[in-house]
Formats: sequence, structure tokens, C-alpha cells
Amino acid sequence: MHKLTGLDATFLYMETDETPMHVSGLLICEPPQKGDNPYELLKSQIAERAHEIPSFHRKLMPTPFYVDHPVWVNAESIDLDYHIKHASLPPPGDVEQLRMIIQGLHSLTLDRDRPLWQFYVIEGLEDPKMGLPKGSFALYTKSHHASIDGGAGIAVMDIISDRAPTPRPPLPKNKIRLQAEKPGMFELLGSSYGRFLQQQVDIVKKVPDMVKAVGSIAKVAMDDAGSMMKTLQPAPKTRFNVRIQKQRAYGAESLSLPDTIALAKQTGTTLNDVVLTICGGALRRYLQGHKELPEAALVAAVPVSLREFGDAANTNQVTGMTCGLGTDIADPIKRLRAVHENAAASKKQLGAVKDVIPQDYIFFGAPVIVSAMAQMQSKTDVVNMMPSPINVTISNVPGPRRHVYFAGSKVVAQFPVSICTHGCALNITLQSYVDRLEFGLIACKIAVPDVQDIADYIVEEFHILKEAADKLGEKAVAPKVAAEAPAKPAAKPAGKKVATKSAPSKAANGKKPAAKSSVPPKAKVRKSGAKPTAH
Repeated sequence: MHKLTGLDATFLYMETDETPMHVSGLLICEPPQKGDNPYELLKSQIAERAHEIPSFHRKLMPTPFYVDHPVWVNAESIDLDYHIKHASLPPPGDVEQLRMIIQGLHSLTLDRDRPLWQFYVIEGLEDPKMGLPKGSFALYTKSHHASIDGGAGIAVMDIISDRAPTPRPPLPKNKIRLQAEKPGMFELLGSSYGRFLQQQVDIVKKVPDMVKAVGSIAKVAMDDAGSMMKTLQPAPKTRFNVRIQKQRAYGAESLSLPDTIALAKQTGTTLNDVVLTICGGALRRYLQGHKELPEAALVAAVPVSLREFGDAANTNQVTGMTCGLGTDIADPIKRLRAVHENAAASKKQLGAVKDVIPQDYIFFGAPVIVSAMAQMQSKTDVVNMMPSPINVTISNVPGPRRHVYFAGSKVVAQFPVSICTHGCALNITLQSYVDRLEFGLIACKIAVPDVQDIADYIVEEFHILKEAADKLGEKAVAPKVAAEAPAKPAAKPAGKKVATKSAPSKAANGKKPAAKSSVPPKAKVRKSGAKPTAH
């Protein structure tokens, strides 16, 4: 028996039909060797290794009378026919069809009477324009956020996949104890009361740290009152900050990781600063196109991992900060400076309180009370009327720096598919994979039907920012590089890549970007004003 933390359980309580709380990945794979059936190969490999992943054989059990968070218990059995599904794309099997099927699958909640994960092996993928030969396939993975966060998801994929074409042998099952659990009512209630008492003890122990954190916040406020006031101000209302519906829209794009790192070095900023800046530029252009750009800058929620290096626990270990995206600034270099300063101020504020941010909470009836609040958001327009603390979520998850394989098939692209919620109808998550930054954008289809436009703008804004930085030459972008020359872009690793295309630039000056990037699967999207349909 394993009790969920308050943070883990919150993802359960927030889930409604309109807000599924699972995190997913979309992996594009080369054809299997010797023409083998990828579904059977993957099903066999996952079945052999499922016992190595705790979240794959745990299911939820509520506490009696719902007085406390649920617990994880080992399931009696795992129905692989439910957990590992098969799907095929009809001809021609291009990436637009793949994107449509992902939108539909991501709208479906997981069955809470089973372990909260599912894989879909999607065959029939073939798109010569994108460099995907006949026999290519996709793997769509889905796990509930109550069981894993981004870091834990990467650890799970490390177990399921291989670092070489030849699969490794699974660990012996007799070395991993998996017994079905059926804790009784008194055991569950006793555990809950014990946790209530322990929480009071932990609160007392944290009093010195909390006093220290208050002093740190006061010092930060005195040093930079302007930044603190910006943090406390609500974000401007946009189409992203509404009560959302069940249908999802999905977009994907890709950038060169070495080129992005080189641009950050050239400008004396960080990779995250560059990412936030080009996302801000993309959102600015998108809202301008809809004639909805607010005067105030949009604000992003930026998750921050608390996971220690090497920690592969299947729990959520994350907090967050906010960062202004400079959408009120047209000049890309000035926007980068603003984002750099905003991010530095937010990191300073987070550093003052990070050690006392609770990852757990307990109070009587939490499952009922918090779930009722989530249902109220789903059934009323309260979110539409309330101020918005943030406009969009932008998350960066470090991924593998070398290719991985599934049942002998090389993974050529690995895109995240995350969560949007009431009040935050757009989520931009990126994940590094080998020498690429893979962007996955998930949105409420009613609020943002043309999300692929934003994905395309991200690539174009990168080139616009790079061109502006190149023109700047040796002049400083950020204060810390006043005397430094721009760094040379890192060389791309040799090896075969998936041939892809990028949309023509829509820069304000009408010129195409100076450089061209290979980008991941993209598809035509329905323009604003068209009536969206569910998939």
C-alpha cells in the first residue's frame, strides 16, 4: 500500500470529462526489422518489462468515507488487451491523420478501476514529404499525472525502451515482489489518522524554515519591489483563459537543440530564456492575427522540477514559477532582454520559498471537497469571470540525448502531449531528444482550433530572433556578455535525420528567415472562424 501525496491526488481531484489529467508522448518510429508486426513486438516487450515499473501494476483504492487521499495498491492482474491497444491509419497514412487521431485519443479519460496507463501502437504511417517510409509507425503513451510527472515519465521510457537495436533481457520477476493488496477499513483509517498527526509534527518542524522564507521574501521585495508587484498582478484575459471543453487540438514542431543552445550563448541568456521568448513571439503573432493582442504582456506558468538527479520515483516532484513573455514588445531582442530579466526575478523569488513549498497536504474530506471545486469549474462560468493568474503553461522536460529503440525500431522523433485546464486552454511542452527540441502543443479545440499555427510561429520566431542577434554582432544582449563575442553554433551530430519541412516565414518585414530548420510532422489546421468538429 502506498499513499498518494496531496500533489499527486490533486491531479485526480481536478479531473473531469472536460479536463483529462493524463500526460502523454507521441513517438515516431522507423519500420521494424524484417517486416515484423510492430504491435505484437511492442506488446511482448512491454509485457516482459511491466513488472519493473511500479505505476504499471498499481491501481487506486479510496479511503473509507473519503476522509483522506486514496492509496495505490498492487492490482491482482493486468489486462494487456486494455493497456496496449492497436490502431491503423487509413491510406495515405500521413502525419495530418496521425495528429487527428492523437487529438481524439487524448480526449479520453483512463479507467480508474485499472492501473492508470495505456499505450497505442498506430500502424500505417507513411509520409514521404516528411521522410517517413512505408511501414513506419507511432507509439502514443498515456499515463495519469497522479502517478508520474515529466521526469518520472522519462524514467519509465528508459525501462520500456532500449539504447540499442537489440532489446535487453527483462529483470527476473522473482526479484521483484508483486502481490495483490487488499488493505482493510481499519488499516486504511489508521494510516490516515497517523498521517494527520504526522502532518502537524511536520508543520511544527518547518516553522524555522518558514520564518526564514518570510525573511527572504521580504528581502527580495525590498531589493526589487517592481518585479514583486508584477508577480502579484493578474495576467490579461485572453481566449486561452476560459472554461474549456473536452475536444482537443494538437500541434507539433521541432528545432535544432545545438542551434538553440548556440543562440542562448550568443545572446548571454539561457536556453529557457530563448524558448520563452520565441513562444512569446508566436503568441503575440497569433493573437495579433485574431486582433486580440492585449496591451499587457502575457504570463506563462513554468513548472520547475524538484527531482534530484537519478531519482526515478513514480511521484510528482514539481513546483512552478511565473514569467512574463514580453508579448507587448515587437522587437525580438528587446523581448529577449525582458524575458531574461523576468525569469531571473522569478527564479530569485522561487529560491526564497522553494524549500518550504508543500508537496503534500491532508485534511478531512479532501477527495470530496477538492473534487467538488473542480466540478464547479466544469459546470459554471466562474473561470470566465475570475482574474487569470497566468495565460499559458510552458514546460521544458529534458529527454534522452541519444536514440532509443522499441523492439528494434529506432525512435526518430519524440513529442510531448500534455494537459490543458480550465483557465489555461493552451499548454506548450517541449522535450529534448538527441539533437532536437520537440514541441508539443495541446489546446481546447473550441478555444484554440488552429493551434498548429502557433507551433509554426515558434519555428519562425526562432529564425527571426537568430537573424536579429546575428545583426547585433558583438553588442551585448544580456548584461553579462558585454565583452563577449557571439559563440559559434555547435555542429550538428552526424547521422540520418527524418526529412521534414517548415512553413514559409510570416515575419513582419515580409522576408523569409535566413536559415531553414527541419521540423517534425505538421498538418493543415482549421482556420479561425470555421466550425470545429470533434475527432
